[in-house]
Amino acid sequence: MWSRSNFHWAHAALLFGVCGAASAQLINLDGWSAWGNFLLPIPFGVLAAWLCVGRLVPGIELVLLDAAVWQLAYRVAHRLATDGPDAQRVLAMCLSGLVGGVGVSLATALAKRQAPGLRPAIVSAVAGGVCGLPFGLWLISGHDFPVPELASFTLCVAIWQAGVGVCLWQGFRRGEPAQAT
Repeated sequence: MWSRSNFHWAHAALLFGVCGAASAQLINLDGWSAWGNFLLPIPFGVLAAWLCVGRLVPGIELVLLDAAVWQLAYRVAHRLATDGPDAQRVLAMCLSGLVGGVGVSLATALAKRQAPGLRPAIVSAVAGGVCGLPFGLWLISGHDFPVPELASFTLCVAIWQAGVGVCLWQGFRRGEPAQAT
């Protein structure tokens, strides 16, 4: 039976998932040029600001911090997953997802002006790492995957943003105090 709480969880997951799928289209349309790469995290930051912070100025800070976190996680992935055996590439994508999960959790805490709870930071980090695993599959499968490459990338971004976004929403709901650790 669906409770009101379950509906809110599903709503947040759907919003972040659709946001991820839409964000990935910036790469699909522009390729990995500078604009697509720099604009990809903006929709996630805006949605996280709206759902977690609820005020304009800290929300803008969160969008900028989330964009910086994306660049850091992307650089980690690119540096560690470019070459090497498949297991190393998958672990690199997991590490990159973990870096992203920790980063957006700390960015949200900073924008919200509250000390980050240990639990939301850990949960976001673990979710980021686990949700980074599909990127490893996407990376090692290349053109052998039965789904077109851009569609599988879109799915990977949607999964990561939905998983980590729900963790942020749960840990930093707008207008609610941080959960105790």
